[in-house]
Amino acid sequence: MELLPVGISFLVCTYNSASRISETLGCLAQQKGINDIAWEVILVANACTDDTVQIAKACWERLSTPAPLRTFAEPRPGKNFAVEVAFSQARYRYACIVDDDNWLAPDYLQTGYETLVANPQIGILGGQNTGAFEVAPPEWFAAFQPFYAVGSQLDPEQGTPLPDGRVARAVLWGAGMYVRTELWHQLRQQAFQSLFVGRQGTKNLTAGEDDELCYAARLLGYDVWYCSKLTLQHYMTAGRLTAAYRDRLFYGTVWSQARLKVYRDVLWGPPAKDFGSLANLTKDFLYMSRNVARKLLSRVYVCSLVKGRKLTVMGYHHQLLTLYDFICNFRRIRGYYKSVAAFKAKATKAYLSRSSEVLS
Repeated sequence: MELLPVGISFLVCTYNSASRISETLGCLAQQKGINDIAWEVILVANACTDDTVQIAKACWERLSTPAPLRTFAEPRPGKNFAVEVAFSQARYRYACIVDDDNWLAPDYLQTGYETLVANPQIGILGGQNTGAFEVAPPEWFAAFQPFYAVGSQLDPEQGTPLPDGRVARAVLWGAGMYVRTELWHQLRQQAFQSLFVGRQGTKNLTAGEDDELCYAARLLGYDVWYCSKLTLQHYMTAGRLTAAYRDRLFYGTVWSQARLKVYRDVLWGPPAKDFGSLANLTKDFLYMSRNVARKLLSRVYVCSLVKGRKLTVMGYHHQLLTLYDFICNFRRIRGYYKSVAAFKAKATKAYLSRSSEVLS
């Protein structure tokens, strides 16, 4: 396909955000250093039942921002459906996914634009988030903040903050994530089938689509980059700072683990290994079972229960539930491997074709 014009499309996918959308749009309107950069805002109301769209339009008109605000509706609940609509309408070469509780720093557009233009190999670009709170955060929040997409993004193996530049195997939060629009269209051209639907308001907190997009970008031959200069505030309502919501959010990641492992195996496992074979999945089951049993019978677990070390205990329970999900979806997981492996084969062929065209 032909390259889109250079510019930024901000994709705001929202569910019943009448009470918070004005602040989000206000931060977009305050972007600086953008005189020569074309940009737009695309708002997709995802199964909304309130007056989010009307409030957004009135707010944008009051702000007198030169960039257009275009609104669309997606009746099917699920963030992925809304994002699909937003990307299909994007007019510019770069897109930025902005949740309705993301307050972008004034230089977010300029920093992202300059980084993407200077590094054409980047497919996904993300930064760091700080928290903004309706009420004072509870004491436990600092330990759980990565699950809220707050703080520095971490290396999954080292547990340390990501350095600026290309990240080898880490994934980035969807909040404030830049995506090269061409990447999304290539996914469609290769008939990419997501293994996720995405979060559905506050009803279903199972996520994983952001991680999946990072893995899919790598399968297409793009780099994933981290830039600490990209900063935003992630606004937390009082309802999201309760222990009940925290636990739902934490355990909501359980149901994505098996699917995300499929991508990691296909990307970085031995090429000749059939990860989806019955024999290999049985080995995975036995390994996971043994590991969970050891941890639940360990002294660390017992001491954590007695001393009330909530995060440690929940971490062990998370592994137990991950094993349960693996058992329940054993047959589906075999299908996931076939689907992702088939996409990798098509993506590799397309990448080699593009590379040969560039060289010629």
